[in-house]
Parts: sequence; structure tokens; C-alpha cells
Amino acid sequence: MIKGVVFDIGATLVTGPPIAPNKVISKALGCVTHSEVSGVIMTQPTATAQEAVRVVESLVGQMSDEARTAVIQLWTDQCSAPTALPGAVEAVESIKQMDLKIGLLSDIWTPYYIGVEQAIPNVVTAADAVILSCLSGRRKPDLHNFNLVCSELNLAPEEIVMVGDTYTHDIAPAIESGMKTIWVLARPDREKQALLEILNGISPAPSITVDDISCVPDAVAHIRLL
Repeated sequence: MIKGVVFDIGATLVTGPPIAPNKVISKALGCVTHSEVSGVIMTQPTATAQEAVRVVESLVGQMSDEARTAVIQLWTDQCSAPTALPGAVEAVESIKQMDLKIGLLSDIWTPYYIGVEQAIPNVVTAADAVILSCLSGRRKPDLHNFNLVCSELNLAPEEIVMVGDTYTHDIAPAIESGMKTIWVLARPDREKQALLEILNGISPAPSITVDDISCVPDAVAHIRLL
């Protein structure tokens, strides 16, 4: 029996700038990879822009004034960057009305989540559990956060549906953990390799695939009938 639905946030519920913050910082520094930057900014709590500067400097050492200014400006910009995807808030509210628990599970850094709280306050309020990489210290596809959201919701994995837009980071680990899954295939061009592996039987298929977040409530209702 399905008792809860867990949502990824970025590109599932909200959209933002086309260039990810780790890429902006990496370009400003010119000496580290996107992945290395993600490894620090997405896994450490930073309550202020100055704390974000210190976190980045823990990776690269003392930054130039120009690079430091770029990080501070990025922090400020990210606090207002997210916007709700059409139909996202309504989808979560519809599922909440099904008397199901709601979870949020995201790889995210602090300023962007501040923006999320402003962009989709009704979703944040509806959530019974919020698991963020910047607070847990771990990122998807590590199963740690998937196990953590189950614990916070007080539900077994098989009682949960995971909703996400990225197969590798959302769907595959959710399947591995024992959850049902809804893949929101809104950006199929970015998921070509995953699609090929599913079609060729290399990777397991999601429970249901949809092309828009607005289709998720009907998909959840269908899974509950299975």
C-alpha cells in the first residue's frame, strides 16, 4: 500500500538558471572541476554568503577578491532564482489530498533552497519530511538520503513513490531502495543514455514514466491500484 510520495526538487518542482552554481563557481576559480565544487557546496550547511566563501576556500585555499565577490553574488542570485514549474504546486497539493505523506529529497545548497521556500511555499509547508544534501552531508545516488527520508516519514520503502526527473540520481537509487518510481521525463535529451539502457534491458524501468509533473497525481493513483 502506498502511503507517501517523495519529490526531487530541482527540475522536478522548480526551475532556475540554465547554468548550475557549481559550474559558475568552477569557472570563476578556473582551477577545480564542477564535481569538486559540488562536493563541498552541496554537502555543507552555509547560512550566509560569507560561510559559502569559507566552504569554497576549504577546497581551493584563499580566493582572489574577484572570485570571492563572484561567490557572494551567486549566493544572492540563487536566493531568488527558483520558479515553480507549471502544475508542480497543484500536483503536490492533489497528492496531499489523497491523504498521503509528502517528502522532499534534493541535492541542493542553502541559498537555492531559500529560493525554493519562496517559490513554492505551499509545497514546503505540505512536506512531512525534507531531506537536503547540504544538511545531510550526502548526495544522490547514495542511498543514505533515501533511507533517511523513509525514516523521517516513518514508512517502509515499498510504501513510497519517488518522483524525479533524473534516472541516475532519482529513479535508479529509489528502485534499488525498494520504492516505486515515477520518472518525469521532461528533458529526454539529457536522459538518452538511461533510456537506451532501459530499452535494452540493462537498467530497470520505472514504475511509470510521464512527460509532465501535472501527470503525477494520476500516476500515483494508478500505482495505488496495482
